[in-house]
Amino acid sequence: MDWLKNLVKSLPLDTISEYIAELVIWWSNLVKDVPDNDLPFLAYVGASILVLLLLIFVVRVMPRPIGGMLWALAVAVLLTPGDTLTGTGQIAPAVAGVAHSVLMGDMSGAVSAFLPILMVFIVLLFVGAIWQVLRGVIEVNIAKAKEKARIQEQKRLLEEAEKNAQKS
Repeated sequence: MDWLKNLVKSLPLDTISEYIAELVIWWSNLVKDVPDNDLPFLAYVGASILVLLLLIFVVRVMPRPIGGMLWALAVAVLLTPGDTLTGTGQIAPAVAGVAHSVLMGDMSGAVSAFLPILMVFIVLLFVGAIWQVLRGVIEVNIAKAKEKARIQEQKRLLEEAEKNAQKS
């Protein structure tokens, strides 16, 4: 436990508190004109985007297909819209409906709330597959063009060498 005490003593708490205070001031200036009803939604979307941006750093160290699937799953879970369950028609994250239904023991409600998340995940996987196919086609075409340019350059150099040999 001494290492923990030493770690806490060595932290620049004043600097950290200044950064947090600046962040709070920046956030309050950002949302000062936002109506109170829209503030939770804005905070959720902002936090979700922050999580997805930070997830990019994690995904980069993973194999490409697994990282892409993890990122698609995170996007589907965080950004799929659902209902607030209040009957007012307000938009809320679908994962909140799933969590509410599971906590209330309503498994059929949890499954029906999970279906939009699953649909968005499948669509994102499909878009990712199309992206990978297009990327592969583009890379193959670029490689063919480079190989063709290399062969043409070699032919030109060979013709120059033959002309120089005929002159001498």
